[in-house]
Amino acid sequence: MLEFNAENIDDLEEEAKMKATEISISIVKAVCKALEEGVDVVAMGFLKKLNMDSSVKKENFLEALELNFQRVEDAEEFELCQKATEWIDILRSESEKES
Repeated sequence: MLEFNAENIDDLEEEAKMKATEISISIVKAVCKALEEGVDVVAMGFLKKLNMDSSVKKENFLEALELNFQRVEDAEEFELCQKATEWIDILRSESEKES
């Protein structure tokens, strides 16, 4: 789980920019693991000083994978990219069936 040290929203935005790759990798890993284990919500991070937390719900798993994929690929986390691609394909297929 990611921990943020920001004391206000502006600091949080800056911290998130600095940790963007780390955050993306963590999100993709957590969402893939949640999908493998059938979990509906993934706790991603805690903002201690702001008394907030961050999570991803099942209905947003596809979007989370798609939005973070490029940073994971740029970080050369190719095994994780392969796993994410498999889940993206599965989730897209399921989404099309529901439409």
